[in-house]
Amino acid sequence: MTALIMMKGREQNAAGNEHEGKGVDTRSTAAGTGPSSASPRAPSHAERARTLARAARFGSLATMAREPEGFPYASLVALAADARGRAVFLLSRLAEHTQNLLARPEASVLLLESPIVGEKLLEKGRVTLIGACTAVPPEEVPECRALFLAAHPDAATYADFSDFSHYRIEPRSLRYVGGFGRMSWVDAPAYARAEPDPLAAFAPRILGHMNDDHAASILAYARKLAGIGDATDAQMTAVDRYGIEMAVTTPSGERRVRLAFDAEIQTREEARKALIEMAGRAEEG
Repeated sequence: MTALIMMKGREQNAAGNEHEGKGVDTRSTAAGTGPSSASPRAPSHAERARTLARAARFGSLATMAREPEGFPYASLVALAADARGRAVFLLSRLAEHTQNLLARPEASVLLLESPIVGEKLLEKGRVTLIGACTAVPPEEVPECRALFLAAHPDAATYADFSDFSHYRIEPRSLRYVGGFGRMSWVDAPAYARAEPDPLAAFAPRILGHMNDDHAASILAYARKLAGIGDATDAQMTAVDRYGIEMAVTTPSGERRVRLAFDAEIQTREEARKALIEMAGRAEEG
């Protein structure tokens, strides 16, 4: 049974997820085993948040305004996430948000799943990091500078200006939203420990290839491995180290299901082999 912890009055599990709906039918289990009451392994919301933060390059930074006092002030900022998932900024002392931070360090930053395009932005993932945003200590500036410039090479033209300094938000709490029905508060220590998904950079290409060139295999996954015998169409909507998610069309409507890989995968080649193996099991079924 999943261990439960209490944090700030919210019931959460040890992975850092509050118990709220995740928007995916998890009645399917490991690939090839058919329907089950057990849930296939999926990334925790802490892991999903870390994956999202690693890819983020811009966000909306909310600080506490000085005038009118006490009201949130949001602005667009460039950023990069460090090894603990903390957002690092390069801010000008002349900017309004920096002046606000110097008066009060309480802040939050909203990060959106990349790429930020299309009309269905509310279906994309996002995470809000809430905590104190303060200047990076001098001894840590070189590391933060290298991190930020790797994400924003053009910032080298002004990074050494005297009015620019690196700031960093230390998450005290986080809110993850992965689209409609998939959301929770995330435990900050769990977020810091979580590892970004190693397939994130390749996922769009894997999904495009599977949906464009292997539609029959995906439909077989739905019918044989997920046990949805009346499926008429299926699209792979997500792939991660633990498995895949699909949108399955049936006569009674769309179902969102997840299938787990037999083992955690780390590389694009391992994902290719796992998907081929799943296709073989579906054909045998």
